[in-house]
Amino acid sequence: MEDLRDRKFGELSGGQKQRVLFALAICGNPDLLFLDEPTVGLDVEARRMLWDQIRRLVRRGKTVLLTTHYLQEADALADRVAVINKGEIIAQGTPAEIKAQTAGKRIRCITHLSLSSLRLIPGVTEVKEDREAVELHVAEAEPVLRTLLAQDANLSGLEVTTAGLEEAFLALTQDSTKNGNRAN
Repeated sequence: MEDLRDRKFGELSGGQKQRVLFALAICGNPDLLFLDEPTVGLDVEARRMLWDQIRRLVRRGKTVLLTTHYLQEADALADRVAVINKGEIIAQGTPAEIKAQTAGKRIRCITHLSLSSLRLIPGVTEVKEDREAVELHVAEAEPVLRTLLAQDANLSGLEVTTAGLEEAFLALTQDSTKNGNRAN
């Protein structure tokens, strides 16, 4: 922040303003800190530095309430998450618990199998092209992987990941919109 000390707040960039506002928020050493979209306008390096500062505050026993549309940020920082849709809490818990509500894995690979044959594999819930690869959404990865490897000996570029908080959010909010009720 040294490089900002002789500049007026109104002359700062959006990211610089966010850094100044965060510094002001923590200067009184609060036990409870409310942060509303704290990384808007920050570059990657500044965002990671802010995340580190938030983690340090939590390790020191401070409580941080974070509101964000950046679900990667919530996944990285939060001990507990509340998913709000149209003003109503539709799910809450740890990031892992929220993601488990929409259980599933993503398999990304390069295969010679057609999209239609991939859709027929038991356990596959969605198939989409992703550049030179395909992405499959599955309930359980292992049985689908066995089938893929058995059907395509040249399978390559294999990646298996857990559905992220963003996918969970989308599934939860779509479910609550479709069903007209709350997710459990």
